[in-house]
Amino acid sequence: MSTSVSTRLVSLRKEKNLSQKEAAIELGVSQALLSHYEKGIRECGLDFLCRASTFYDVSTDYLLGLTENRMMSDALFVEHEIPQDSEMRMSTVFRSSVYLMDRLSAYKRNYSSKIRTIYVLTIYKVYLTALAQGAVPNHELARKELAPYLSTTSIDNIINSLVFDGDAKPKRNEQLPKTMDTIIREASRIIEKEVTRAYKVVSK
Repeated sequence: MSTSVSTRLVSLRKEKNLSQKEAAIELGVSQALLSHYEKGIRECGLDFLCRASTFYDVSTDYLLGLTENRMMSDALFVEHEIPQDSEMRMSTVFRSSVYLMDRLSAYKRNYSSKIRTIYVLTIYKVYLTALAQGAVPNHELARKELAPYLSTTSIDNIINSLVFDGDAKPKRNEQLPKTMDTIIREASRIIEKEVTRAYKVVSK
């Protein structure tokens, strides 16, 4: 077993804040066997690699050290639904993004570009918030040029102005893909949780 596989098994487990025993249970192996895999003493089989890939939400190529890209790139663009679509993963977010861009660009040529711009601004908004907390490195444009003029609220206003405003209707009997169902359910859960928390703070 290569060192990179064992090293990545260890680092991915630690990212999830799992003990070796907890990870072994989730992966369906004994703690002793997982320990051997993580130390490079034993070579893991294809079945284990597939389970580890699914559990840690990375590609098998990443586990094998063949790429630095964690995502299962081929799965992002397949048109049919896949089992992972019902789980809240980064691949679910990406596949939902692809769906929205394809769906809106079918109505007007520039809408896929609009959606891409919205995603860029959303990521930038998260970056500015993280920058204010000192969690990410600074960029000269973020402070010297953009930050004095752009707040996260003004970014929201720009995003709102770019939102789809056409009159296109869904195709007859069309259903949302599972990725969008997963995203909507997760967003609803987060919003409900935060609204409840804010209400409790105000009520005190």
